[in-house]
Amino acid sequence: MTIFYNGRVCVADFTEDQAKAIIMLASRHVEERSTIPQQKLEPRSTSPEQCHREAVSGSGSGSGSGSGLSMKRSLQRFLQKRKNRIQSASPYNH
Repeated sequence: MTIFYNGRVCVADFTEDQAKAIIMLASRHVEERSTIPQQKLEPRSTSPEQCHREAVSGSGSGSGSGSGLSMKRSLQRFLQKRKNRIQSASPYNH
């Protein structure tokens, strides 16, 4: 799992359950922050690719739900690819 946070990159191996727990905690934190009144931000339209680029470069605000959504999608892609690799390596798959 690769986590981009506060301009830093953290790479670590987690089990699927651990990754789900991390995502759940992160989404809960985002929900809590969204209920706190903040300054009004101008709405902007971003594509998933742009969200990913901002998360990688660190140029995004980091507190918006776009970067959390991008991270969640990245995790889902990683877990799906890992599942496919495990299934293809299984001796009982053929």
